[in-house]
Amino acid sequence: MKDILRNLAAWIGTFIFAYMIGTILFIALFHTPLIKGVDVLMYRGVALLIVSGIFVMVVLFILRKICIKMLEIKDILLMCLTYCCINMVLFTLIPVTVERSVSVFMLSYMADHSEVDYTEDEIEEAFLQYYVEKYGAFEKRFKEQDITGTIEQSGEGYHITKKGEVLVSMFRTIAKLFDTDESLLYHK
Repeated sequence: MKDILRNLAAWIGTFIFAYMIGTILFIALFHTPLIKGVDVLMYRGVALLIVSGIFVMVVLFILRKICIKMLEIKDILLMCLTYCCINMVLFTLIPVTVERSVSVFMLSYMADHSEVDYTEDEIEEAFLQYYVEKYGAFEKRFKEQDITGTIEQSGEGYHITKKGEVLVSMFRTIAKLFDTDESLLYHK
């Protein structure tokens, strides 16, 4: 029984160590020129997560060779998969949300001007003036859709692609499953 507990503690400790160094590398990679030309944060994050996941796998194989003989290949693969899954969820929930969120803009704007009391109309005007116009929120999101292939140029305009239609269908299904506000999903 002691051997089982010792092996379990070593396994958990190894995962925590690998997770921590992988996550530190993942975050650090955002501050390097690696894949800096990718304008869509989500795509860049996925690519950097793959790079850091490979690093975690290499570290685990080295640890297996040097000192943690009980690690099997399936353990290493499971640890890497778990590392990538956890960080993908955290990445999409936090940095991707921060980069796109109207709520984050609104609260940050108010924090930068905390000495002022705003009416709802004044906050809306600041949103339109800065978030939409000055920071080009619409242009950025439009360009992302073009890059991802959900829209494409057709003649003098753009139209939704089959990929875009599938995505909208998925969004509508998810909205129904989780009973969310569907006002942004239907426009007739």
